[in-house]
Amino acid sequence: MNKLRNGKFFEDYKSVFRQWEDLNIIERVPEVELNNECHYLPHRPVIKLDSATTKIRPVFDASAREKGKPSLNDCLYKGVNLIERIPDILDRFRIYPVGIVADIEKAFLMLSVALKDRDYLRFFFPCNEKQLVYMHCRVWFGVSSSPYLLNASIMHLLEN
Repeated sequence: MNKLRNGKFFEDYKSVFRQWEDLNIIERVPEVELNNECHYLPHRPVIKLDSATTKIRPVFDASAREKGKPSLNDCLYKGVNLIERIPDILDRFRIYPVGIVADIEKAFLMLSVALKDRDYLRFFFPCNEKQLVYMHCRVWFGVSSSPYLLNASIMHLLEN
């Protein structure tokens, strides 16, 4: 973070978190809940100056662990692999005259995290002289259960 602060990118990095807070993707942890059982995710900026849309973005590491302790990803149920159904999808493209394809922008962020689980998706963010504590309110890319949650949600919506 110190290296980031020395450049102009720290303000850009902070603005990403402000946008997320405005969009309810993250929220500050209330002071009365700071001592709840929880897990903190480390994060770092990824800077891509040649990107047309996102020059700087945070990347969270749910596989990080303390020595001798499991990571968040180690503790989560990853769900069944729904990708194995791709041959079925390809068969349906051959059966029906019209196929429909869609790309859901920021798909993981369309799914909310249950209130009881948000404490396990906390992170620190340095602001001025103190560190603020935030938590994710939405399913996050990089968490091992996220692909299953997204695929199961889409399948549920399509079946109903």
